[in-house]
Amino acid sequence: MEDSKTVEKTSKDKTSSAVKRKNVLKKLDLESAKLLASIKDKANKKNYGRKIKDAEIIAKALSLVESQHIQDLQEMTLSEKDRLHIAHDDFQKKNGKISLDQFIGKLLKGQINQQQAPI
Repeated sequence: MEDSKTVEKTSKDKTSSAVKRKNVLKKLDLESAKLLASIKDKANKKNYGRKIKDAEIIAKALSLVESQHIQDLQEMTLSEKDRLHIAHDDFQKKNGKISLDQFIGKLLKGQINQQQAPI
């Protein structure tokens, strides 16, 4: 009787850990989850050794991230309003104080030729 309870608890523990693992994957967008599954399938096409886990693939990928990748990610998160404020701040550093309204007016009139500046 006690053994069956132990078995039930063990199976519940396995289920809860599987649920937690699936919840982590739910945080990935569908395209990334498919890519991860594809990479995992390719990596596990081998004759020997244990199966490669999702976490191992992700850890390896994260170790390959460089500063340029981080800059690209930061650039992706900027809104057009953020870009406008960055351009305004850069213009002020080079040319002195000017209000945002005046800056926008000069941009619209073509008096300012703003080059895209890095972050």
